[in-house]
Amino acid sequence: SITAEIINAMILGATLAQDAGFKPHEKIAFMLFPLTVHCLDIFASTIGMLFIKTKKGLPDYNPHYGEVEDPLDIMKRGYRITMVLGIAGFFFITRRYLDASDSGLPGVWFKYFLCGIVGIVVSYLFIVSTQYYTDYNFGPVRKIVFGSKTGSATNIIAGLSVGLESTGFPILIISIGIVIAFYLGESAGILNSKGENIGGLFGTAIATMGMFTTGVYILSMSGFGPIADNAGGICEMSQQPQTVRTITDRLDAIGNVTKANAKGYSVGSASLACFLLFSAFIDEVNFISPVKLKVVDITQPEVFIGGMLGSVSVFVFSSWAINAVGNAAQDVIKEVRRQFREDPGILEFKSDPNYKLCVEIVAKAGLREMIKPGLLSVISPIVVGVSFKVLGSY
Repeated sequence: SITAEIINAMILGATLAQDAGFKPHEKIAFMLFPLTVHCLDIFASTIGMLFIKTKKGLPDYNPHYGEVEDPLDIMKRGYRITMVLGIAGFFFITRRYLDASDSGLPGVWFKYFLCGIVGIVVSYLFIVSTQYYTDYNFGPVRKIVFGSKTGSATNIIAGLSVGLESTGFPILIISIGIVIAFYLGESAGILNSKGENIGGLFGTAIATMGMFTTGVYILSMSGFGPIADNAGGICEMSQQPQTVRTITDRLDAIGNVTKANAKGYSVGSASLACFLLFSAFIDEVNFISPVKLKVVDITQPEVFIGGMLGSVSVFVFSSWAINAVGNAAQDVIKEVRRQFREDPGILEFKSDPNYKLCVEIVAKAGLREMIKPGLLSVISPIVVGVSFKVLGSY
């Protein structure tokens, strides 16, 4: 989705500068702006990661150590530093790349800087929302725990309830962010040759770029989850003391939050990408085709059917991907049982299992089973497009 959003923003920036009649160097700057923001993201996130540090020493052996810090607070400290660096860097990048003073629009860059601030705030609110619904310190997770006291059925009901409710606030955030960014972009006063205000859509693209100023850091946080989870599994299998397992359980819980943060961020940025994709698609079609496309009319049967097919492809892809995981898991379980059956010494710690074979099974199954979902995502748009092109010719 990051690549798609960068390409969409480049197309929209280049089209905007062309339609507004900007100078050649301004057209190039508007087109290259998204790539520069992504470089800022890498730089700011790298600096932020340097601040993820705990106190020196061990609390068990240092009476003056003080209170043990929450691991999530340590990572959020690095995130805030990344966000501050991102805001500062975004200010200078917009000032340098989106300055249209030579075309008589000196205040454009500041309006688009505010659009970027909207995106950064949206990203931060996504993190807050995700933490609220996944951290054990807040009500939703405690509600699921309370439901577990009366059995599996109430646990499932509570979990589904919280999961469905958690989608509301992010959608509200995205909606408000799109509206604010769009009208901030329009307030820049960029007009085309017909006198139409065309700056609003690029404002939403800039907001998406604002989200990217912390993207690398957020996606890196998701890597903490599997590491903490595997650490807990190793401690359990190696029969470590309960005190060690207590520490890894806490880290594992934090890892669930960081993984959810990355997923929430990805969904939010993908939502903005879908909005931008329509306009980028229209701009690209108008650049190639002599027949100009103004809007996507959903009342047309072909367009409506295409939308339904695109929506259902997400569910079909997810189903096939989950089935692929299940098939690979079954192969691994069969192999583990075979090794236990043929070599009982494994369970008695007298001989080592064949780890390599299990890893090989997972690797091969992952490549084999994902062929079908991959083909669905690549072939389905081509089939739908060609089919309706043929139907539309009659």
